[in-house]
Amino acid sequence: MTPPPPLYPLDIPTIAIEPSLDFLLLELPPRYQPMMPNGIGYVHNVLLKTGVRFQTVDVNVLMYHRYHQARILGGRPLVAAGGYVMKDDPWENIHTAEWEREDVLDFFWPEIADLLQQIVKSGVKAVGISVHASNRVLAKRFVRELRALTPEVVVVVGGYDCVYAHVGPVLFPDFDYMVIFEGELTIGPLVSALARGQRPKDVPGILSRFDSPGRVWESAPLLADLDSVDYPRYQWADNMVLYQTYDRKHLVPITASRGCKWGRCRFCGERFPFRNRAPAKIADEIETMYRRGLHTFHFNESDVNGNPQMLYDLCTEILHREMKVQLVGQLRIHKDSTAEYFRHLHEAGFRYLRFGVDAWSENTIRLQRKGYTIPMVIQNLRDCHASGIFTAANLVLGVPGETEEDVDEMIRNIVACKRYVQSIESLNTLILTGGGDYLRNPDEYKIRFRGDKAAILREHPYYVPPALWYSEDPYIDQDVRLRRLDRICVALHSSGVNIGAFASRVLEQLKAEPAPAKAA
Repeated sequence: MTPPPPLYPLDIPTIAIEPSLDFLLLELPPRYQPMMPNGIGYVHNVLLKTGVRFQTVDVNVLMYHRYHQARILGGRPLVAAGGYVMKDDPWENIHTAEWEREDVLDFFWPEIADLLQQIVKSGVKAVGISVHASNRVLAKRFVRELRALTPEVVVVVGGYDCVYAHVGPVLFPDFDYMVIFEGELTIGPLVSALARGQRPKDVPGILSRFDSPGRVWESAPLLADLDSVDYPRYQWADNMVLYQTYDRKHLVPITASRGCKWGRCRFCGERFPFRNRAPAKIADEIETMYRRGLHTFHFNESDVNGNPQMLYDLCTEILHREMKVQLVGQLRIHKDSTAEYFRHLHEAGFRYLRFGVDAWSENTIRLQRKGYTIPMVIQNLRDCHASGIFTAANLVLGVPGETEEDVDEMIRNIVACKRYVQSIESLNTLILTGGGDYLRNPDEYKIRFRGDKAAILREHPYYVPPALWYSEDPYIDQDVRLRRLDRICVALHSSGVNIGAFASRVLEQLKAEPAPAKAA
């Protein structure tokens, strides 16, 4: 196959903020390239129906290409002030910690500073920012400097940092309005009110600094009909080449469903009501992007086969429209996933599927409340692999109640599946994360904290660092979890099981974290 031509030199648009805007919607760096920003895509389409004067700017993608064009055409690594040699690709998901370094932020700041000056000159009434773990440090600095330059601008935030009302303000405290969880039903009325000069308060689904003292939080209704809002079309980008990486890759996120049909896994923080779109509507979205020259699609959800028939019918629709696409996603182990089912998925274009097996022994399946059996795991993986789909799987290790005998069984079961599993893609020790049962009800699972429990949970409402907790009966702390992880990795490697690059990097990061203090 002939390799694609080099992407650079590329005509990269300059950032130009329109005058007298009611609302400016920004995607600040970093966001993982090549994933397109479907979150602001949904918000953009909601704002189109409000009649307000707004502009959407994907600052991330423009800065990404300016960085790589300078690096590649210059033929040498880029260097920050003070001599720090920048990573070849700071946007790669293994380099998110780079964006916490002041010298790295300073390297990129001239373009951000120019954006801030344009916002001041244009007279924007309100600025909306998507915030998440990767861009949190930069976004905080952005808001701080924005307020210093133009205190009257209203700051609206949303995104992954804003899923829970008790967590969002801790992760990102400097806001005027925070849209909690899904925003399609709340962002439009909010922006319309701001455009009229109003300052709404006590709005369901929204936190604000204008709320009444002692306000009792009330969530907004969830969007029941996902097809009632238009899918992202990325209207602000005239040229889809912007959404390719420097080495000509792209990935279009597709949200076929939201929430999780199972919704019972004890460690998971994404236990939201399951809703899915109509297969024909999903196919319309894929076809729209396909006609714009894009062919690789990532199902941006945790439960792609939450409705197995919907996914099957979508594949039928793709085949009927004769689209030559590549599809990737994550599936649950499911009793209805037969050999014929996987063959149909492969025929439609699925080339990579990762399974959230997570628990690889019968006991940990019960402990994690996964809802399947080891024979079902083996059947799903075997039939997926036989269909021609690259088959990967996850492992979650160190849940309360797990034993050394469980680890032995995990190793045996993974090795037994090595012909079918081409990669153990994600290999994690248990994370105490917001929304999961383990953090909601730690006493029920004999989870103990190294220090005052209430103070630790106040300081870490979304994620408790592994050094600060352990479980009893049997005793498991991060040291135990890492020893088990080492044992599994050594055994899998010696048995010829492939541990994916991402799982290997996670293992390196876990080992670099502070060791827990010994239990009293």
